[in-house]
Amino acid sequence: MFFQSSTEPFNIHNNFLEKFVKSCHWQYLRKYNLFGHHGLGWGFAYIPENTNRKLIIKRDITPIYYSDWKNLVNIKTRFLLVHARKAYPWNKGFNDIHPINIDENYLIVHNGVIKNESFPKLINPKLEDIKNNTGLDTRKYLCYTIDQLKIEHDLKTSLEKVFQKIEIAAGANAFLFNSRECNIITYHNTNFNGRHHTLFISKIFDRLTVSTTPILSGAKEIPNKSLIQINLENLNMNMVKLQI
Repeated sequence: MFFQSSTEPFNIHNNFLEKFVKSCHWQYLRKYNLFGHHGLGWGFAYIPENTNRKLIIKRDITPIYYSDWKNLVNIKTRFLLVHARKAYPWNKGFNDIHPINIDENYLIVHNGVIKNESFPKLINPKLEDIKNNTGLDTRKYLCYTIDQLKIEHDLKTSLEKVFQKIEIAAGANAFLFNSRECNIITYHNTNFNGRHHTLFISKIFDRLTVSTTPILSGAKEIPNKSLIQINLENLNMNMVKLQI
């Protein structure tokens, strides 16, 4: 997954997309992903150049490397986010393609695995019902985070409460976003093979890029257990350490 954002409208570079799509294919071996491929569909979100900051969401059940991903270069925007799904083949389903939306203030894309049985009962009945009627850890993750936000009214505190309860198998790295902001969350374990899920950040001139693969030279790994809150209007960033 990745997103790019800028203070001015831009078209994403085809070379960047080619590198990202290659990283999703099973033939591509990289330091953080030696097994599997991202073939269970993909989705993207963007804010059209000439609209009142309304997010457009698109999803495709086709593996990204077999689809019309090159059309992304035709989108002019100040914010573009893409997620290609990797999971067991029997979990394939259109409703589980990210971004995940439950008609609340935020959408989410997630990289990693959270143990489903570790989610507690939620306070909000609507969110508890959604959580109980999905097998997708990402949707449960979003429900739990929103549930805590309704209580705490602060994202850092809410995430700390969430992470004190849930048990991650690989990670809970995520982009929690809407048309005004994008929050970068890192919380991951070291996998059995000594590798780990992570995120990389790069800012070149007025364009900010965050991705699971360090596609751009000079991209820096974001420390584990971090929250970076980004205002999409001016790209002001606030990074804090999560106390977990």
